Amino acid sequence: MATLSALAAAIAFAAPQAGAAVTSIRVEQGQSFGSSADARGTGCSYPITVLTEPGRELIVLDQIGDDPKTADHKQFQPNSVVADASGTARTTWTPDRKGPHKIVVLELLNEDDADVYTLRNPMNVGTGVNLGPACAVLP
Repeated sequence: MATLSALAAAIAFAAPQAGAAVTSIRVEQGQSFGSSADARGTGCSYPITVLTEPGRELIVLDQIGDDPKTADHKQFQPNSVVADASGTARTTWTPDRKGPHKIVVLELLNEDDADVYTLRNPMNVGTGVNLGPACAVLP
């Protein structure tokens, strides 16, 4: 598999091909509450579901703002997933930094090539207070 830094660098340059396999990236809010309707906080966990073709291998990254150099995989458990027979891949995201975040999905095509997918709009992450099953999000 190509190195993660090489794949992360591809984020700035790659675009999905026609007939793209990833059709949806969904980040659940869970039981977060706070100063905004779409509250998400540091240290709190959020399920992510990616819909693609069955058997596709994906790597999920967290990018801060518009800088692809900030893309990191450490906030995901697991960060590398394979879509099941229904084309669904699941992971859990635990953001560790405040600010605007973009979830980036790399669909591995072969050892040196990947298609890149991202949510259109970044999600703002505030300071999270993990309360067990819930998360209080401060600005």
